[in-house]
Amino acid sequence: MEKRHQKGQNMAPEDAAQDLDYDEAALYALFFRCSHILCRRVGIRVSRQRVLSLLSQRGEMSQRELREALGIQAGSFSELAGRLEERGFLTREQDPADRRRILLRLTQAGRERAEKDSRARDQELFCALSEEEQAELRRLLQKIADGHEAWKKRRGIR
Repeated sequence: MEKRHQKGQNMAPEDAAQDLDYDEAALYALFFRCSHILCRRVGIRVSRQRVLSLLSQRGEMSQRELREALGIQAGSFSELAGRLEERGFLTREQDPADRRRILLRLTQAGRERAEKDSRARDQELFCALSEEEQAELRRLLQKIADGHEAWKKRRGIR
C-alpha cells in the first residue's frame, strides 16, 4: 500500500487511480468526480476557492504558510496570488515584524467572494445529504486528510 502512495504521489489524479486495486480505484474515481462537480459545476475555481476560504478562516497568513497549506509550488502560487490581488480579492504587504515575510489578507471583495463560493458550494452538492450525512462526510474527509498528513510526517515530507 505504501508503495502505491509513493508511486502516485506526483501523478495526475486519473493516472494515480490506475495504481490502486479495483475498489480503491473506484473510490478514488468517485471522490475525484465529486470534487470536480463541486468546484466546476458551481463555477468555483479550486485554487481561488481554497485561497479565499483559508484566508477567510484565518484572517491573514504569510504567503509561504498559505502556499504550503495548499501544497502549491512557489511559482504557481505567486501567479495565483497576483491574479487574486489584481481582481481585488486580497492584499499583499510586508510583515512589519519581519520584512522578509509577505502577509496576505482578504479585501472586502475577497470576503464577499469567499462567502458566495461557500454558499454556492454548500447549496449545490451537499443538498443531497441530510445534516447527519454531511457531518459524517466531514468526519470521514477529515480522517482521510489527517491520515495523509500523518503519512507525510512519518516520511519527512512537507
